[in-house]
Amino acid sequence: MITREILTRFNNLRFFRKYSANCRYLSNDIWNEELSIDLKRKIEKHWKDKLCLGTFDRNNAGKKFYVLSMFPYPSGNLHMGHVRVYVIADSIARFHRMNGQNVFQPMGWDAFGLPAENAAILHGLKPDEWTYSNIDHMKKQLQELGCSFDWTNEVTTCDPSYYKWTQWFFIKMFQSKLIYSKEAEVNWDPVDETVLANEQVDEKGHSWRSGAVVEKKIFKQWFIRTTQFSKALFEGLNDPSLMNWRDIINLQKHWIGECYGYRFDFQVYTDNVYRTMLNIWTQHPEHVPLATFIYIKPNSFVHKYYVQNHKNVHIKNLITGNMLPILVTNRVEFPDGQETRLGLPHAFSIDEELAKEHNFTYSVNQESHLSREAICEKAKELNAGGYPVSSKLQDWPISRQRYWGTPIPIIHCNDCGAQAVPEDKLPVKLPALDLQSNKKIKSLKLAEEWIKTTCPK
Repeated sequence: MITREILTRFNNLRFFRKYSANCRYLSNDIWNEELSIDLKRKIEKHWKDKLCLGTFDRNNAGKKFYVLSMFPYPSGNLHMGHVRVYVIADSIARFHRMNGQNVFQPMGWDAFGLPAENAAILHGLKPDEWTYSNIDHMKKQLQELGCSFDWTNEVTTCDPSYYKWTQWFFIKMFQSKLIYSKEAEVNWDPVDETVLANEQVDEKGHSWRSGAVVEKKIFKQWFIRTTQFSKALFEGLNDPSLMNWRDIINLQKHWIGECYGYRFDFQVYTDNVYRTMLNIWTQHPEHVPLATFIYIKPNSFVHKYYVQNHKNVHIKNLITGNMLPILVTNRVEFPDGQETRLGLPHAFSIDEELAKEHNFTYSVNQESHLSREAICEKAKELNAGGYPVSSKLQDWPISRQRYWGTPIPIIHCNDCGAQAVPEDKLPVKLPALDLQSNKKIKSLKLAEEWIKTTCPK
């Protein structure tokens, strides 16, 4: 009876007036019945098509509002975490619709990933069969939840029509020099056969998912130059619109770090052959052209994989073109999060002492003829860094070793090097699997027929 009184009191409001006839009819018809499961379903069925009005009107020139929840991973069943997230988002969408706005609230599925691939192998299915089966089930659950998603704008990240654009973005960043590859030491899970972030390795050195003891390996990895935007990202966190995100802001600021230095790209050579890129951080970019040697921390990546395995190892300074010797030592302090440091005998007494001790050629009267700003600009022109960044932030690696993920749209040619797939050839689709090969092809490099192609040049 209380609900009937509330509906009567608010009958003059536009939203309630619109559905008042349905309210009176429904309440008079069943109000005195016991609220059983069957009655709840009857009420939901009556209101479903009247309240779940989620279709976005593309032709409506009125005020628009966009609500996008984080796409769910199609694991098989919804849980209360899903309910919490999507009910909150749907409440926001409904509120703005009630205020006359044209709301766009699509839904999709974050469908690629290792868990789906492992689950499919366990059940003897192809990853796409397992994934789409879960999507069908979870979609029905979401619809039963009554959220007003616009299902006419549903996307699935493992659909080629979707990941075509993931590949397109990759190519654009590759062409803009925002993506590069280099050899790097990684955390390798020998069970899942994939690379792990540091956060996915526990304090005992075990994988967070498989529990396997994590191994250190060297792989050629793709990286996104996130450090190039460090200062803008850090300062952007001071935006007044983010004032209610205090804890998250503090975490993000700690992760990015204050940009009180600059990063420059050098190159590692063994026996006069280029091997990989080496990022060196310094607070004094004006000293970069004057570096006499490079400090390397013991047991660091360069030390373990290059210095210990080769006699002739040098670091190329891209600003000057000079080949610099390496000094592996723990007699100097390294910047936080760094395994390298510039050797500058003209500027620091410890560097001069060690240069003499190891017979490095140097001059204490050296001076750079370029300003700090000019050196940074030259580095940017050479695509060799020169951007402000904290000492602990690194470029973002792209881990892509297993089958069930977006194929990287790069062709590796022995003559031309890495070449982007032409845009009119996108998407590069995953090779088909049959049940016999499903347990064998965990890596795309094992799909021998698929991996062979021609150079676009």
